[in-house]
Amino acid sequence: MSQKETDALRRAGRDTGHSEFAERLVRALGEGMRALEALPRDDEFWRSWANDRATPLKLDAFATERLALDPTDRTARWALVALALARGANDGGMALLGPEIATDPAVVADALAIADWVGQEIGLDLVPDLRAACARADPDALKALARTEQGAAARTALRILRTPAPLPGGPC
Repeated sequence: MSQKETDALRRAGRDTGHSEFAERLVRALGEGMRALEALPRDDEFWRSWANDRATPLKLDAFATERLALDPTDRTARWALVALALARGANDGGMALLGPEIATDPAVVADALAIADWVGQEIGLDLVPDLRAACARADPDALKALARTEQGAAARTALRILRTPAPLPGGPC
């Protein structure tokens, strides 16, 4: 695993108040790297690279390919989210969470953490991205999740969905 990405995740997690989330991302990054390292070296994937050393750049390509083949691949999905946040991507990997929103209270909370993280680290407002990710969820499932004791994040997500989006070109 790349120390650079691990250090970036832990630092940003600490700085934004999301240390536990950062540690889960570090584990996700490690799981992704282990999956890449376990890929047989005669696999087609390795033919497009100069060597067969597992690196974050190769993990990005590998995880993207895996997620395209299997949209339910959690290892690939979370490795990509971890890479996005470690590298300071503008969307923090938010779009990758869409399929899992409302299936797990932790994922809704993670989406809120990503929006807060990116807002603090980069200064970008991810409410439109959060709204788009939550809009992909089954609204009944999101509402049911909001009614549970662990549903605080889902309740926040529903408030975001009810808030009208600003018009394009309108005041910021």
